[in-house]
Amino acid sequence: MIRHGNARRIAAENVARDRAFWAAFVALRACSSGLPRHAGAGYGHRRFAIIRNAAWITLYRAIAPFPQIGVFLRCTGLAGEALFTLADRRRNDIAPRLCAELGPGADLEWGSSHHPGMTDIAAIIAAPFPWDDAAAGLHIAWLLRTGTTWWSMFSALVDAQPTAPRRRTP
Repeated sequence: MIRHGNARRIAAENVARDRAFWAAFVALRACSSGLPRHAGAGYGHRRFAIIRNAAWITLYRAIAPFPQIGVFLRCTGLAGEALFTLADRRRNDIAPRLCAELGPGADLEWGSSHHPGMTDIAAIIAAPFPWDDAAAGLHIAWLLRTGTTWWSMFSALVDAQPTAPRRRTP
């Protein structure tokens, strides 16, 4: 019983630390002009929509199975597939710019996903322990910088597409 209670206490502390991290992140993001307003997700993630329910950027921090932080462009459905196709056609231009912004030690994964029906473009970097205040500051800075760059590049793909003229109905 002591072990079970200890595991529960540790889990509660981890949730509290994660919520504090994201509260600090959202507060810092409010002071920057780069990322759009928070648009959903649970306590452990933050999502910023490019196309509602079809393509979004997820910023995440994960302790298990490997301590890491990352930024994902997640695409799903027809609109998401269309955005991924636009990005994939510009991959030779976009990928080097994304890699340059990520910094040393980060990996860029293009077109794979662990989630059925989704396509990801992911930037992942190891975030070794300890996860103290200094580490949280570094994580926040990397997520803000990377998320802002991704938002600019991928939302520009949508903005650059011509819109079809609307048909008038008599």
